[in-house]
Amino acid sequence: MSASKLHYFFALFLTVLCNHLFAGELDQAKAYDKHYPEIKYQDLRKSIDAGEVFIIDVNSEQTYKQGHLPTAVSMVDEKKLEERMPFNKDYPIVVYCGGPQCTAWYKGADFAAARGYNSIRHYKGGLKDWKAQGERLSTTAN
Repeated sequence: MSASKLHYFFALFLTVLCNHLFAGELDQAKAYDKHYPEIKYQDLRKSIDAGEVFIIDVNSEQTYKQGHLPTAVSMVDEKKLEERMPFNKDYPIVVYCGGPQCTAWYKGADFAAARGYNSIRHYKGGLKDWKAQGERLSTTAN
């Protein structure tokens, strides 16, 4: 077999492999989006103002310290997070990360679900959308 045919088959193999892997990521994203519905900015803002939501920030410790949503608790220290979570397993939980392309929120949703919480949503816009809405980030540790 000539070198050009080998290159062609190798490129074809890589294309098929990448398509398969990307399809798996899309399936995972759809499953998470279905199981943990998105909450929009306006609804999240109302819930925060009413004191009716527990927010989990899944960003890095450095990002959390630089700024996070009001009342959000960092997931960096899982033991501390678990101690702070509401007693009522039906209490609304919102998880978020940096922005629409970030999927780190999956970890926060899984964390809450594994502890029996069943009203879990994700704020897909994350920090990026919060700031775009003209909101300030909090630097107070919660």
